[in-house]
Order: sequence, then structure tokens, then C-alpha cells
Amino acid sequence: MKKWLSHTNSTVLSVAVIGIFILLTLFLNSLGGFQLDLTSNKQYTLSDQSLTAIKNVKDDVNILVLTVENANNTVLNREVTDMVEEYTKRNSKLKIKQYNLTQEPALASKYGITGSSIVLEQGDQHKVIDIASLFTATGDGSDGSYQFTGEEKLTQALMNMSSTEMRKMMFLTGHEELSLAQMTTLQSSLEQNNVQTEELQLNQAGKVPEDADVLAIIGPQRDLSDTEMKAIRTYLSNGGKLLLSLGFVEDMKSSWKNIDALMADYGVVDEHAVMVDNQQASTMGPLWVVPEYGTHAITDKLAASQLYPMLSLSIALTSKEQDKYTLSPLIHSSNDSYGETNIGGLLQNETTNDAEEDIQGPVELGYAADTTDGKPKAVILGSSIFMQDSEIANGGNRDFILNTVNYLSEKENGLTIRPRVQAGYETAYLNDEQARTIFFVAIVAFPLLFVIIGVLLWWRRRRV
Repeated sequence: MKKWLSHTNSTVLSVAVIGIFILLTLFLNSLGGFQLDLTSNKQYTLSDQSLTAIKNVKDDVNILVLTVENANNTVLNREVTDMVEEYTKRNSKLKIKQYNLTQEPALASKYGITGSSIVLEQGDQHKVIDIASLFTATGDGSDGSYQFTGEEKLTQALMNMSSTEMRKMMFLTGHEELSLAQMTTLQSSLEQNNVQTEELQLNQAGKVPEDADVLAIIGPQRDLSDTEMKAIRTYLSNGGKLLLSLGFVEDMKSSWKNIDALMADYGVVDEHAVMVDNQQASTMGPLWVVPEYGTHAITDKLAASQLYPMLSLSIALTSKEQDKYTLSPLIHSSNDSYGETNIGGLLQNETTNDAEEDIQGPVELGYAADTTDGKPKAVILGSSIFMQDSEIANGGNRDFILNTVNYLSEKENGLTIRPRVQAGYETAYLNDEQARTIFFVAIVAFPLLFVIIGVLLWWRRRRV
């Protein structure tokens, strides 16, 4: 009788435990989106801005995660996928689809992608996010730690997908500028940010279209004509905005009369000197500059995220007194830099810092000009090569130019989502003795201990 009661008690206890587990599972499942984020950096906790953007999605959006799988990016791909799944949990209109990019050449061709990407697809429109652009090494990158900006980029793409707000940006041609064909990545990024892009041959058109939000002059190699200069000033005086990004030209000092005059309208002075930065001489080369940021709406968030552009053949800029616009320095070179005024010597690989002739660092490489009532009017940069396809993926190049265009076109996105900082993953290397110890404890000792405990319990219950 006593043995029968013991077995009955064990059965009842087991059924009770199973019942409690089932009830607890049903209760947690009834809570819907409830979850508890116990990660140190709250990597699964979405911001209020993201939650609002997700809630506002009214039509079906397919989120395609196309990744290239290898041993080096497994953790990063997993982080992207986990993030997208957090979005899809909160709105049934969002649906995730995962693909191995190497096995889906048709999808790669359809969306024009060559590397791991997130594609948002709604009806006949789509937006592409380059996964590589979501990760930025922190510090010197030696410890493997990084920043992850996936939430900000994905939320922005969702907002743009449902937004009807459009801007138009005209790119001037006819002076050997960088063409849109050389800036396809930038063009695609702008269009995904609801900025339409068109090229403008001013001699043919006669004027800048009135519906253009921004006129861009990117890396001109020849000066503007007097007629073009008049048309551009007319456009700007009627409320237009200017993005002027200089390119290197050997005789710029003598040939850029109208380009220099256009900059002077906003108080910016072209020093016709090419930046040489000794800080970069041992890494990328002395003609490369990784500038520091000034304080401005364009740069503040980039500085906080440590996303710095990488510029080459940059032209030194200074400013002069004027009372029509407020000038704000955007980027400047290091203290260990100078602007080489001897362009002929520079082309012969002969450059030394002449304290009397050269422009001493730090030197300004970009300015933003705002009206007296705080409205954006112009951005003038001393470099343009960083926008072309071969360079735009480097450092913070893409983020910097997109922030610049969004500011000029007055796109109010309101996003201030900070990137998540992830600690590096370290590899532990064991010697033979450590490996044998771990093997013995994990494979032999622990299982044997549980077997012994089980035998003792069985023997004890048998004697009862």
C-alpha cells in the first residue's frame, strides 16, 4: 500500500508540473508581442520611432533578406535577420523572406544588387539597404567590436516607402562634372530616399527648372559661362538651393572665375590649394583626408556615430565676412595638414610645407550656408571624388552626402535612433592540457555523475 501511494504521488506531481507548464505557455502566448529583452545593449528593444513607423504600415510589405553565407559574416547576418524578425512580429503586414544570394541570381539581377542586402518590396516599388553599410568598426577595429545602424536604416526605408513627399535634384552637366552614370550608387540611394535625380544641360535648357529643390554641381573641370552663371543666380534668388562640390583641376586658380564668384556669393573662398595630410601618409597616402566634423545638423549625428568621410584631392576653403548668410564649417583637416599651393610641384610628387606660401592646417573643407532665419541655402564642399561609385561605400561617405542632400531639400525625417554598439567576439585558443580537461569534465565526468545519482535514487526507491 505504501509503495502504491508513493507511485501515485509521483504521478500526480508529474501531471501537475506538466499542467502548470502548459498553462504558463498558454498565458505567455496570449500576451502577443510580450517579450523581455535581457541583452546588455537591449539589441531587441526597438525605439518608439520604429514602433510608430511599423504601426503606420497599412499595406503588405515583403522584407527580403538576401545574404551571402560564409564563416566571416554568420554572426552579422544573424543580427540582421533577428532585427527584421522583430519588425515582422509587430505588424502582420510585414513579412520576412530569407534567401541565399548566391543561389538566387535572378533576384540579384532584378534588384541590381551584388552583395548582402535587405530589400523592401511593396507593390511595384522597392527599396534596397546594403547590409555592409549597417556595420561600422569602432576604435581601431582590432577587437572586433562594431556599431550596428540597422534599425535606423530599416525604419527610414519603411517611412520612405509610405511617404508621398518627393524632392527633385538636378545635376549640372557640360563642364566635365561627375555624371550620374559615375554615381549610380548615390543616385539609387537618393531615389530610395524619395529624391528624384535628373541631369541638366543648362546651355540647352536655358534655365534651371523651377520645381528643382536642389541644383548640384559635382566636380566641374571647366568654368561656368557667364550665361550659365546668370541662370544659376536667377534660380537661387528665387528660392533654389545649391550643392557645389569641387573637383581637382591643375589651372583652377586662373580658370575658375565664375565658380569662385558663385562660392563668394555665400562668403566661401577657394584657396586653390590641395590638401596634404601627414596623418594619413602612412596609411592611405598624403592626398587623403579623414576630416573631423564641425557642429551642424548635417554632421552632429554622424559624429556621434563616428561615421567620417574619406576624401582625396580636397581643395582648401576659407571664409570671408558677409551679412546675408550664416556660414557653418562642416568638415576640416587635421592639425598635421596643409594646403599645397604649388600645384605643378604636387603633380611631380614634390610637396613640402612652406609656412609662408601654403595654407596651414587645420583647414576647412566644407561649409553650409543658411539664411538669417535658419533655412538651408547652400553646401559647398572641397571634394567630390568620394561620391563616385568606387569610393562612396568607404567610411561615412554615403551617410555624409545623403545627410547633406536631405538637409538641403528640407526632408524632415525626424530620426535620431542611436546605433547599437556590439562587443567583439573573441576566439579562445586552448592548449592540449586545457582541451583534455574540458573534454573529461563535459563528456565523461558530468554524464557519469548523473548516472551515479540516478542509480542511487533507483536503489533507494527500490528498498522503500
